[in-house]
Amino acid sequence: MSVQVDRLAEGLMFPEGPAIGPDGALYVTEIAGQRISKISADGTVSTFADTGGGPNGAAFNAQGELLVANNGGRWPTDVPSTSQAIEPVYGQGGIQTVNSEGAVIFELSEIDGVTLNSPNDLCFDSHGGYYFTDPEWSGLVGGDRDGGPVCYVNAEGEASRVASNIGFPNGLGVRADGKVLVVCESLTGMLLSYRIEEPGVLSATPKPNGMIGRRSVPDGFCFDASGQIIVAGHGSNNLFVLDGNDGRPIQIVELPDAGPTNCCFGGTDFRTLFVTSSDHGYVYAIDWPIEGMPLLHSR
Repeated sequence: MSVQVDRLAEGLMFPEGPAIGPDGALYVTEIAGQRISKISADGTVSTFADTGGGPNGAAFNAQGELLVANNGGRWPTDVPSTSQAIEPVYGQGGIQTVNSEGAVIFELSEIDGVTLNSPNDLCFDSHGGYYFTDPEWSGLVGGDRDGGPVCYVNAEGEASRVASNIGFPNGLGVRADGKVLVVCESLTGMLLSYRIEEPGVLSATPKPNGMIGRRSVPDGFCFDASGQIIVAGHGSNNLFVLDGNDGRPIQIVELPDAGPTNCCFGGTDFRTLFVTSSDHGYVYAIDWPIEGMPLLHSR
């Protein structure tokens, strides 16, 4: 499978969290820029919201609001895209909601009286709830497998920790059938799958759902309509295409530059794969031969 890779936008400060809004536009987080940016079809970048902290993963809910996993102000300082950024603030991480006017509300900073670590990414299910990863950056540096949990917030806003003992839990997503949650374990290079027993209740032990190796950190990912998982291999310039059921490697797509962080589908026919690339602050657009998987909460 040969694909055309085009640079859509540049000049972003460690971009992450791509998401398509109700207006069809692409929105991305700029972790070191501490903001959400809107990118038009011609690549024009404008500020949609100033979040503070370190906006990381993001996803629109069924009401058209953007939920943001804010890591509190943590980002690498040794890449070109963050050379003009302020020093990382290392503040309190949490979940934010951004309305259609760009107003930011801090929604969640603790669960059961225990403060969150550094929320990284989030995804919705078909029941109005969402899962998010909450790694500890000390685990990323020290190699501690107890890197943080996966959490769940139901439609009523009740939050709980639903999985643990994950070596820096990172990108995540619910499979098309709604029965499996896939989580990137960045410290091992693996993807893990949890059976969803009911909303917010996962199987006690995950199964391996793919391995991209230790040289490329599995960061964010998305599904296409055939069930393939397209994984951003941070630390390399590769996208890894895996079988969604057993994690079997299918293809590697090479990007022009290193540092892919996440990806999502959009475009008029839902066959444009948008990829955020952090090291140089780019966003790429790829004509994908298969349309993206419709997100569960928007079907």
